[in-house]
This record gives sequence, C-alpha cells and structure tokens, in this order.
Amino acid sequence: MSVITTAGTPGVNRFTRSQLLRTARLFATDPDLAHLVDLGAPERQWHRLDATDHLEIWLLGWPARTTTGWHDHGESEGAFLTVRGALTETTWSRGELHDRELGAGEGRSFGARHVHEVSNLGSLPALSVHVYSPALTRMTRYAVVGDRLEATGVERAWADW
Repeated sequence: MSVITTAGTPGVNRFTRSQLLRTARLFATDPDLAHLVDLGAPERQWHRLDATDHLEIWLLGWPARTTTGWHDHGESEGAFLTVRGALTETTWSRGELHDRELGAGEGRSFGARHVHEVSNLGSLPALSVHVYSPALTRMTRYAVVGDRLEATGVERAWADW
C-alpha cells in the first residue's frame, strides 16, 4: 500500500483519500461493532478502534436527531462510512448549505481542513466508522454567522476529547 506525505511525495505518513475510504469499508464489516457503543445512549458515543501516528480509526454511535456541529479535522484527511441507519453531511460553499445523505454502506472521503456538519436526522440510531490520516491532533469548531462560517474555537486531541 503506497502512502503520500503532506507534500505529495512517496512516504509513510499519509494515506490517500481512497485508501481511507477502503479502510473504513473494511472495518465496517466487523459484525461486533454495534456492541462497542451503546446505541440506546442519549448522546453520541465514540470508540477508538485503532491508531498509529499515521492512521486513526473511530466508531461512532449516533442517537436519533444528534449532530457533530460544524467542524474540520485540522491537517488530517478523512473518510467516514455509515454502517447502520443514515447520516447527513452538510457542507458550506459560497454562502450556501449543501446536504448529502449517506445510507448504510455509503461513505465519502475528504481533504484536510474540510468543514462539515454530520447529523443523524432520523428517528433511529445510526452507526459509522471514521478514518483519519495522519491521526487527529485538533479540530476547529465553527458557527454560521450570516452568510459565512466563523471559527469559534479549537479542540486539541486528548486535552478536550
């Protein structure tokens, strides 16, 4: 498996976006995933499945009508795949909101500094696998202010999570 560095040259510290989505698909096949989080919990839950400096994999449990809020993943590229239920990813482009619904088995990858909000708008719990490269070190939070997104703060890995 080849990987690229942040400068785009062959190396060992960043997976490609297609590799990230394939990794999410692979981990999503584990039949025991639903037992790692409480799908009946009132708030989102997450469980770290694996991590190195170059790759981090999370399982998220989504109660009905929960959301991440607007955020990015700093310098990490990522991918996520809906395992159960449906998730809606909302992105912001040129002052407009764009929604994409991802049902079970559907996923997407994204580049560094990709700003989005992911939500379970349904009435049943959802489950998803998220993969990041390199491992997450920070997330910037945003708020919609008029016709733009405005940064409201930065969360640092393990200090704030």
